[in-house]
Amino acid sequence: MTDYKYDVFISYSHADEDWVVNTLLPTIEDAGIKACIDFRDFVPGKPSRANMRDAVKESAYTLLVMTPAWMASEWTAFEGLLSFLHDPAGSKQRTVPLLKEECEIPEDIQIFTYIDFTREDREEIAWSQLFTALGKPKAPTPGTSAPPEKEPEIPKSWFLAHPYGMPAHFTGRRAERNMLTGWLNSDKEHPLLILRALGGFGKSALSWYWLTHDVDSKKWPKVVWWSFYAEDASFNDFLKETLLDFGVPNADKMNPRQQTNILLNALQQPGILLILDGFERVLRAYGNMGAAYQGDELDNDRNDSSRDCVNPYADAFLQGIGAFGYMLRSKVLMSTRLTPRAVERYGQLLQGVREEELAAMHKDDAVAFFKVQGIRGTRSEIESACTPYQYHPLSLRILAGYILGNRRKPNDIAVARELNITEDIIQNKHHVLEIAYNSLSPEEAKLLSTIACFRSPTSYEALQSIMGRGDPSSDGDSVDIQGDPSLKNGESDSTKTGRPYDESDDQLKELEERGLLHWDKADNKYDLHPIVRRYAYERLTAPDRTAAHNRLKDYFEAVPEKEKITSLNDLAPVIELYHHMVRAGQFDEARELFRDRLTNPLYFQLGAYQQIIELMRALFIGGEDKPLKLKEESAQAWTLNTLANASALNGEPRRAVPLFEMHNDIYEKAGNKKNLAAGLGNVAYMAQIHIGALGDAERNLRRSIDLCREIEDEEKVGTWQYFLAHTLIYLGNWNESNEMLDAAATIKKKSNHVQAQSVILAYRSLRALLIARETDNAKLKREYCQQATESAQRALELADEWARTRYPMERDYVRAHWMLGASYRAMASTAPRSATELLEKAEKHLSESLQRCRAINNVEHEADILLEVSKLRYTQNESEEALRLAKEALIITERSGYVLQGADVNLFLAELALEGVLTSDGVTSEEQAPKELAREYAQKAKDLAHCDDGPPHHYKVAYDEAEALLEKLKE
Repeated sequence: MTDYKYDVFISYSHADEDWVVNTLLPTIEDAGIKACIDFRDFVPGKPSRANMRDAVKESAYTLLVMTPAWMASEWTAFEGLLSFLHDPAGSKQRTVPLLKEECEIPEDIQIFTYIDFTREDREEIAWSQLFTALGKPKAPTPGTSAPPEKEPEIPKSWFLAHPYGMPAHFTGRRAERNMLTGWLNSDKEHPLLILRALGGFGKSALSWYWLTHDVDSKKWPKVVWWSFYAEDASFNDFLKETLLDFGVPNADKMNPRQQTNILLNALQQPGILLILDGFERVLRAYGNMGAAYQGDELDNDRNDSSRDCVNPYADAFLQGIGAFGYMLRSKVLMSTRLTPRAVERYGQLLQGVREEELAAMHKDDAVAFFKVQGIRGTRSEIESACTPYQYHPLSLRILAGYILGNRRKPNDIAVARELNITEDIIQNKHHVLEIAYNSLSPEEAKLLSTIACFRSPTSYEALQSIMGRGDPSSDGDSVDIQGDPSLKNGESDSTKTGRPYDESDDQLKELEERGLLHWDKADNKYDLHPIVRRYAYERLTAPDRTAAHNRLKDYFEAVPEKEKITSLNDLAPVIELYHHMVRAGQFDEARELFRDRLTNPLYFQLGAYQQIIELMRALFIGGEDKPLKLKEESAQAWTLNTLANASALNGEPRRAVPLFEMHNDIYEKAGNKKNLAAGLGNVAYMAQIHIGALGDAERNLRRSIDLCREIEDEEKVGTWQYFLAHTLIYLGNWNESNEMLDAAATIKKKSNHVQAQSVILAYRSLRALLIARETDNAKLKREYCQQATESAQRALELADEWARTRYPMERDYVRAHWMLGASYRAMASTAPRSATELLEKAEKHLSESLQRCRAINNVEHEADILLEVSKLRYTQNESEEALRLAKEALIITERSGYVLQGADVNLFLAELALEGVLTSDGVTSEEQAPKELAREYAQKAKDLAHCDDGPPHHYKVAYDEAEALLEKLKE
């Protein structure tokens, strides 16, 4: 066979393609037989007869798949004749007839003994005869146990951050693996492939098996496997760890935006394969603490915000891949339940993105899977048992485990016929899980449900602790304990450590054999599929559930506290402790834990607003519009305010408004003027001003000031005065805004509140810049730009002073650098002689502002800063970059509902359209400006600047600019 290009050429009718392509071809190729088949191996453009001739000539054997359709085809008859030419007497046995369906066999073929595949009861014999005829007599027949497969050797250059523990008896899926290989090696137009499927379809197992068995490490020397199912495997960690593995200097010191850009640039070189497993955990739908218990009951609408990435850098990464398209020479494979909205535009996938939906197991793979485990039954019996579950891999694994463990008819497929099968596929999948669970002993069922209390893979020691058999303080911070890979399935390491035998070891082994529990020996971790976890968790009685979470609470309370918090990973034990407190129904204790140990590092230090949102939402059992299960109303109000603040800072101001209002209702009814004043001020400056509810913001701030005067709280009067001034600035009320800033400054200087003075000066800078935009007088414009610069400079100095004497306020630095950069850019347009120097200063401060903004995920200011950088790039004659940044800012304003920022961004895009930089496709162009597009952006800017109430409660400067531009376009 070594003298030939192929071992066998398959001659078949396309009417029989399903069996040939999905059963015959993968089975013989898995046995190491190199096949030639028309759809894959024939040379395009070459005459069909020549392709057939060469295929027969270059193959050691020709396999004739005989059916009525094959007999009726002239082409297959021609292929048969060609095979006879090379071995007319059959002495070399190069022609191998295979009878797939009963048909009348021609006389010239009757001289050969054919292999009979029509007898189901002799199918194993037929496969054995076929392998023998093709030179592989020792190949295992489908459904029989093959020799233990040697674990593939992982190249040292591959970074497999979270190795996947393969379940036993992985079978077939050759068609899907071939599809993945074809994409990897041949699809140059789609660097990103999304492998999408509902839970239980085996996305992770398929991807891992394909990676370790089919990917050529010589062509792909740099591979990263990152699983978002792993604990604390955030997207930011993926960026950092990947770049560190790539050897990028100081990658851990960069902000996520820089890391994203560097990784996208790296993908322009060949040889890199990134595999992002479980990407749905990055999306809003599954980006929460309860994701481990979630099913697939989600609205998969393409406009549903649940498909937005929680992390904006994940959005940027996916959009970058889609936009680069064929320019990227490396590849990214994503497995996910939901398609991220970031890879779509106008309902269509971006040019560099391809999506494949992972279908159910093929019938022959399912039959082989059952047979290899020793389940007795004919092919048709096994297929009949699998059909009600639509060949859903997880359901079939559980079904097989149930059959194997059946006490009355062990290993007999007949057991499946006794199950309650209906026409409802979903009901059947639930039913087989219910049957499997109910067939467990009470101890096994309780153990499985108790393991389900863990949100992620867990160690043997942690299991012992939760079952009440271990000392939670003995190894408190050692949750990730390495196991001994030499141990046999189900065997514990008790004999090696001297630990006495525990009956739970046998229970763990039984759960594994039933397909309900997975033991990853390499990491010595136990894990459940999310579908199994959810079901088993719901089977726990309320007292047992509370008891389990209490034991876990004790376990994580014993973990020593980190002395210095530098990342979310440092807070992982505290977050786990919070989770188990909530699950145990200890809501008040959980809130106090958050207040005492999580508020400062998450809110002020890390800017982890999304994490705060996830943790706070866990306290809202019935939804955010339902009362909290906290004993004291003050605790309820605190929780509402915390969630509202985090939502507003995370780019969700509209979601924050009703939360603030519920907070205010509590204190309105209680007659607590101090806290009501705080809530009214918060809803105004944190949310209402951003969504264009300027009338509401003004009224709330004025009432807040009045309440503080009633209770004689002068300090708070000053606070709400400068926030009212901020609102009045956007309303174009220059005189009263100045009066309010003066009054607030007097109060804050009296109390020596340096941080507040910094904010007041930043607002003075903003006021001066907006007045400069309004005036046509060049001298006045220059004077106001100078005022803006001086105020911003002083704001930055006071931010430094507060950091030295108290602690740094990152949002104040973001605001001061933004105002200073914007002021220098505006001044450059009024001072041509010193423009170069001023633009350099603008570059410095805007870059600093954007970097700090993104470091704490301060979405509130990001679009404003991006717009200023975009204008700076346009001034520097970098039109394409200016357009890209403006579009990025527009996406933020639209996604977050930022009305005032949206008006400014649309105004600038209208100007770019007039200058010929922007066309309807968003592509740069040197042709004449499309006025219709400019009019469209200008009208959108005017609509947004109109705000909720319109004049006088509107964004006056932007409204007037939009009106003037629309009038100009009429000319």
